Amino acid sequence: MACDATARLYDVDEDSVVFVKLQKTEKYDLGTVTFRARKDKLIDLDQLHESIWATRLSSGTRSGLVSLEVTVIGEVVAAEDKTVLKVSGSDKEFVLGKHSDEQHAAAFAKLQSSAGKSVKLTGIIDDYVGRWPNVLKTQPTTPRRVLVTGVELAE
Repeated sequence: MACDATARLYDVDEDSVVFVKLQKTEKYDLGTVTFRARKDKLIDLDQLHESIWATRLSSGTRSGLVSLEVTVIGEVVAAEDKTVLKVSGSDKEFVLGKHSDEQHAAAFAKLQSSAGKSVKLTGIIDDYVGRWPNVLKTQPTTPRRVLVTGVELAE
């Protein structure tokens, strides 16, 4: 279902949506859904939220979302007492946070030295986790907070 919901987005190539099963359980398959935006397009996370909502209206499910990982190219900007990533080619931005895992915390430290530079950042959308439909009842905060898991200079 998640694959179908994702492919409905106008800015996602249908052939790029891949579901990899990690583990088979009695009721649900645990896995990862991976997809990429079409060339020169951006995936709107609000639209993604709405598409998933359209397929997960039932309250009788025990399935849910463990995490939503994103990869974004943009410019790192230090603003007041926070670090922000301004997404290239749009007016969107993410507030960046330090992941609690020590290995990922090093990526955030590396990011701090990239202020004013274009980076390719990978991270997990903060507080976007839970069982359906509870995770979908409220729109995530805007701008979304991304817990940084990886960073490299963009080409």
